[in-house]
Amino acid sequence: MFRAFRDELQYIRRHREYLLLLTLLPMLSLLFFYLFFRNTAIEKLPIVVVDYDHSNTSIQLVEMIDATASVSVAYSALDTTEAEQLIRSGRAYAALIIPHDFERYVLRREPCQVVLYNNGTNISTNGFIEKDLQTVITTFGAAISLKTGQSLAQIIPVRIEQQILFNPTLDYAAYLAPCFMPMMVMIFTILGSVMATAERKRRGVKTLIGRVLPTTISMTLFTLMMVVVLFTLLDVPLNGSIWIILAATALLIIDYQAIAIFLSLLTNNRHIAISLGGGYAVLAFTFSGLTFPTMAMAPILQFLSHLFPFTYYMQIMVEQALRGVPVAISIPNLGYMALFTLVPIFIYKRL
Repeated sequence: MFRAFRDELQYIRRHREYLLLLTLLPMLSLLFFYLFFRNTAIEKLPIVVVDYDHSNTSIQLVEMIDATASVSVAYSALDTTEAEQLIRSGRAYAALIIPHDFERYVLRREPCQVVLYNNGTNISTNGFIEKDLQTVITTFGAAISLKTGQSLAQIIPVRIEQQILFNPTLDYAAYLAPCFMPMMVMIFTILGSVMATAERKRRGVKTLIGRVLPTTISMTLFTLMMVVVLFTLLDVPLNGSIWIILAATALLIIDYQAIAIFLSLLTNNRHIAISLGGGYAVLAFTFSGLTFPTMAMAPILQFLSHLFPFTYYMQIMVEQALRGVPVAISIPNLGYMALFTLVPIFIYKRL
């Protein structure tokens, strides 16, 4: 095994693309995601306002909206046609229409409709704009009603007190960085392991382990740096056990090396194995439940989600980093991840 490991190091030195795959490219991807998630606060999204009233009350409402953290009144349009053009051109994310006689309706406590046109192409920006505008308009209406003599209990008889438990600042880095960074680990792991095993002479299990060992060492060092970046530089919450996260990350590397070996032995073609491995890695993100909840998927898709180690890894990451659940709850997911290390057994005879 050690002789195979030494020979593999020499092979890496002679093949520049292999060397870059295990050294420079992981570092660049780590740097990219650090810079990308370093400042993830959504602030001052430009919107356009069409104020048909031009009263002191409507001006006060616009000023309150402009003072919010995530919204900026960047444009003032004369009519809805001009506002629509600003949205279509991408210069504004939404348009707020304040009707004629807005002040008169408000002071008389008569129903008055303020219309928000949202482009709907970006779910995240839409959510922030709608949340802030709804808060401002509710607060504005309550303030007007208090001035006219109504009590707060009459204005809002039932109120919801919202407490965000695991990501109180709604930080994208806390939710997405622990997904994208390990995803790069598994992609580089598959590519490196295929390079080490596909279209190469095989001399048993020990030789195979020796050949993939440089990839194991490289990805282990890379993941240790990833953990430091996540929980120190990006301030991702760590409410649970770091040791469970490290164990899951180690299993993630071994799992995808086992899958890469399986594909290499199955196809004995480097290009086909890389294509299959890359497709398998990308699908893991889709089925992990990060973009669409697994429990809301069709039953067949829920079943398929269990065919990816990344699904269990992300469950462990969310449980331990964000939720801070007891270690015993994450142990079964570690066990499921360990099963994927046995995948090469199915084609053991090809060695």
